[in-house]
Amino acid sequence: MPWWENLMLKAKDSNPRVRLAFIWASENIATNTPDIYEDYMPLYVELLNDSDDKVRMEAPEMFRVMGKRRPQKVYPYLGQLQWLAENDPNPVVRIHCAGAIRITNKASV
Repeated sequence: MPWWENLMLKAKDSNPRVRLAFIWASENIATNTPDIYEDYMPLYVELLNDSDDKVRMEAPEMFRVMGKRRPQKVYPYLGQLQWLAENDPNPVVRIHCAGAIRITNKASV
């Protein structure tokens, strides 16, 4: 894991394409290794409010991946995801947030 901290720095990179690639990489890693993200979920919360629409559209997908595998790690963020699902001006952000909520709730049953 010597690369881990360097990877986490990409969440705050000035280039939105790097932040987007960070989310994609995180989703792929979390699919098989979700527990390593436990302390890093606040980074993805920040990305939900990113200045770049593409980053904002993809950020909820990390909550979907985590919600399917470790729903308890997403519970603290369900309120914010719900608010975005109902109020975000971008329809893709709304859809992806709603999907993350649905998957998390389904995995909890």
